Amino acid sequence: MANNLKFDSGKRLQLSIASGAVAAGALTRLNGFIGIPLVNAVAGQTVAFALEGVWGMTFANYGGTVLPAAGSILYWDTTASALSLGAANDDYAAVKCVTAPTAAGLGAFEGLLLGQSKPYGQEQS
Repeated sequence: MANNLKFDSGKRLQLSIASGAVAAGALTRLNGFIGIPLVNAVAGQTVAFALEGVWGMTFANYGGTVLPAAGSILYWDTTASALSLGAANDDYAAVKCVTAPTAAGLGAFEGLLLGQSKPYGQEQS
């Protein structure tokens, strides 16, 4: 029998915070992973970090008029540290919209965390 299981199905990890802070429930990129911290934590602490599930989120459209529809994939923009509708070469597919954001500006929606992947443009490398 295998006895080397460290985490249950990759649902969450314990990650150390080298600098800065994370807010519970806010989509975050930490130590190369994109997910949801389950508690508030600061540098030097370890945080439980969810890697899957459907979560309530917000989408800041930064004055644009196009909102993602249900089923759209949103990318983690590594430059802005926020979700974006389009992807650049250093962005990560992060969330699939279960519902559409409620409004332009900062619209609430339900989003499914996607599996961890290589940055956009590097999927085949």
